[in-house]
Formats: sequence, structure tokens, C-alpha cells
Amino acid sequence: METFWSYFTFALIVVVLCAAWWLLNRMDKRTKNRYKKDAYRLLDTQECSKKEITYTIKMLRLYGGRFRKDKEFIQLCNRLIDKLDKIDGVSA
Repeated sequence: METFWSYFTFALIVVVLCAAWWLLNRMDKRTKNRYKKDAYRLLDTQECSKKEITYTIKMLRLYGGRFRKDKEFIQLCNRLIDKLDKIDGVSA
């Protein structure tokens, strides 16, 4: 009977770890998509604040990946930097 409980607790720990991994992966994808949508929204709008653009650039760089860079995130980052340069050039 003692071995049954040890197998049961081991299986329970594995299930909990798998559920935590799945949940974290899902939350990460949701956050990535949110910042990607914000970047597209900022690129489409004419008037947006520099603070909003810089924050979105920072988050895109954070969620773009460390080793395997997401090409779409890099492209969005560069486009937002160009838009920020245009805003700085007009206001200066």
C-alpha cells in the first residue's frame, strides 16, 4: 500500500508540473500577442505618445526572444523606432 501512495504522489507532481508549464506557456503567448497588437495599433495611428512607443519597443525586445529572435518582433521594433525618430524630428 505504501508503494501505491508514492506512485500516486509522483504522478500527481508530474501532472501539476505539466499543468503549470501549459499555463505559463499560454500566458506568455497571450502577452506576446498583446504587445504585437499594440505595436500594430501604434503604427496605424497618427498621433501617439513617445512614452507609449518606447514602452512598446521595450516590451517587444523583451518578448522577442533571446536566442531565437522572432523576425516579426524585430521588424515591428524597427518600424516603431523609425516612427519615434519621425516624431522626435518634427517636435525638435
